[in-house]
Amino acid sequence: MTITTENVWREFSDRLRGFIARRAPADAVDDLLSDVFVKVHSSIDSLEDEQRLGPWLYQITRNTITDHYRKRRLDRAPLDAVDPPEPDNEPDAAERLAAGLQPMIEQLPDKYRSALMLTEFDGLTQAQMGERLGLSISGAKSRVQRAREMLKADLLACCHFEFDTRGRVIEYEAQRRCCDTVT
Repeated sequence: MTITTENVWREFSDRLRGFIARRAPADAVDDLLSDVFVKVHSSIDSLEDEQRLGPWLYQITRNTITDHYRKRRLDRAPLDAVDPPEPDNEPDAAERLAAGLQPMIEQLPDKYRSALMLTEFDGLTQAQMGERLGLSISGAKSRVQRAREMLKADLLACCHFEFDTRGRVIEYEAQRRCCDTVT
């Protein structure tokens, strides 16, 4: 069988897209995949062993991703050439969200609300909170964890979140009335 770019696309494009998506920013995935297939198309005749097609494709893909990061690094100006950013007086999404959490926390069952308040807002360690509430350390940890899970479930039920690559909230939007307190 003769290997064509079209056949390679049909068989490998989804897998390569996933491979790229795990290693590059989401907004660059399609461009990188296109770059990979331009390289594949221009050098497919150099593939000597058709049995090595998969490893050959992944090597091209890895090199393309490396080139992408190398180019981004070269495109950036030196830090001393950039003016410092103006201070932003607008609270970011996480600050706005945190400010509106209190009503949701108040809706938690008493034992979970008090555990969360003592550890997250009053600054007690989980061991100190457990001692104050008459719980073992593992019981205290479980209670705080359950409170966090309940709060997270409430938030996810009523808000749509966007996260950065490190998992931090960068934006959110209320989906139901229960989120009116956090908007």
